Amino acid sequence: MRYSTLATMAAMVAVSGCVSVLPEPTTPDALYRLDAVAPQALPATVMIREPEAPQIMAGRAMVREDLTGAMRLVPDIEWAGRATRLMQLALVDSFQGGEGGAVLPESGVGASYEFSVRLTTLGFVGDRAVCEGTATLLDTRTRELVHQDRIDRDRAAPDSDPRDLKAVSEDCVADFADMLVTAISSK
Repeated sequence: MRYSTLATMAAMVAVSGCVSVLPEPTTPDALYRLDAVAPQALPATVMIREPEAPQIMAGRAMVREDLTGAMRLVPDIEWAGRATRLMQLALVDSFQGGEGGAVLPESGVGASYEFSVRLTTLGFVGDRAVCEGTATLLDTRTRELVHQDRIDRDRAAPDSDPRDLKAVSEDCVADFADMLVTAISSK
């Protein structure tokens, strides 16, 4: 009898390890990616760095900031990858042809210039979809600042529709691409 009691207790302990008290993970209803703008020619080779952003904005979750400044994750929708990586890839894909091109740092290719972005806002703020950041272009040989500019894009998004945030993010990518071409062409 003693062995059957011990065996029963051992079986109960083993079975209890299979029961989870954690909630089931939720799968987003939709994933969004960023598309490249109409391809432009670059007159030089440029290394495009992944944008820097606060961690809450740089991940997969879409963010909503209310009028008090509180930030919350938007439920049931996400980016298809890290928002900053999607922006970097869309920017690289926005260039083709010309004497140069856009390359990723991990490609190992030498570049004449280095382009970086520091995002300050990427999400919903009140009833607007907002993308704001500062872009910097450096000469890779001398490490001198070639150009720096601030990009601010927003659009009405009264229902926090993720398509509005996708569109405003793509507008930001287009502005960064235009700024990059103009800055290199005028040098």
